[in-house]
Amino acid sequence: MDGDTTDGGQGQDVMGLSCANMVENYHVHFHLSIILNGDALAVPSHIGIVESSATSECFYSLHTHDDSGKVHVEAPAPRTFTLAQLFAIWGQPLARDNVAGMPGLPVKVFVVEDGATTATEFTGDIGSLDLASHRDITLQVGTSIAAIPTFTWFGK
Repeated sequence: MDGDTTDGGQGQDVMGLSCANMVENYHVHFHLSIILNGDALAVPSHIGIVESSATSECFYSLHTHDDSGKVHVEAPAPRTFTLAQLFAIWGQPLARDNVAGMPGLPVKVFVVEDGATTATEFTGDIGSLDLASHRDITLQVGTSIAAIPTFTWFGK
């Protein structure tokens, strides 16, 4: 599957998140965009979905079903989930000087909150970003971009 990496979640606990049957008592979504020198990169499908046999799979509370950048947060109960947890499950680095294996380029982070129309720059620890419902997170890697992308939410 696209989102599987040897360094990421393969069914073991990752940063306090286990891989199990999907439980949807708490179910929200956020959107992640990664822009490299002005070009949008696809966030892989099936991050956090581990095929344990030909007929079964386990899910981390943070996972993707497609490469749209829409990330599902599905858990037994509400709690704080962070961008660091998603990247750890994915098995990719997340730092101001290395996002998803693209080292040595400047990184800026922009957030558009649910219902907002403008982005704000986030200058704190990228990994600490809370994965709030309908939050758009853009990781600008390399050159500046003219406009921050936003995701159109339908349904949940």
